Amino acid sequence: MFRTTLLLSLAFACGCGQSDITPMDFSSTISADAEPSQSVSAIDFDEAGGVVSLDTRIPPRQRQSFGIGQGSVTLETIEVKDSHLTFLYTPEIEGGYTTYECTVPVSDSPITIKVNRDGTPGVTSFDLTECRVVKSGNLHWE
Repeated sequence: MFRTTLLLSLAFACGCGQSDITPMDFSSTISADAEPSQSVSAIDFDEAGGVVSLDTRIPPRQRQSFGIGQGSVTLETIEVKDSHLTFLYTPEIEGGYTTYECTVPVSDSPITIKVNRDGTPGVTSFDLTECRVVKSGNLHWE
C-alpha cells in the first residue's frame, strides 16, 4: 500500500501534464525551406474526389504527406529550372514505398494522383516511367 501511495504521489508531483514536445503533422505542412511569404500550398488532397494535386506554378520548397487508407502519398517540390518543376513523389502502401524524382513542365493544369477506392495510390497524370527511382524500401524494416 505504501508503494502505491508513493508512486501516485511521485506521478502527481512530477506531473502528467502536457509535454513541451509538439508532434509533427506532415499531413499539411509547408517545408521549413519555404519562403516566409509563401502561405499558399502547391499541394492539395481532395478527399471527396480522391485526388492529390500539385500546382506546378507555386515555387518550391514544399512538402506534404497525406494518409490514404492503406498507406500515404507524399509530394515534395525541389526546384524550377528552365520552366520545369522537379519534385519527389512517394507512394507508400502498408509500409512499402518507392520515391520517384520527376520533372514536369510548369503548367496551368496541376499534376494529379488518383487514389483508388481501396485506399491505395493510383493513376498519375504524369508518366512514372520518365521518373527516376531515388529509393525504395519498407518503413517497417528501416
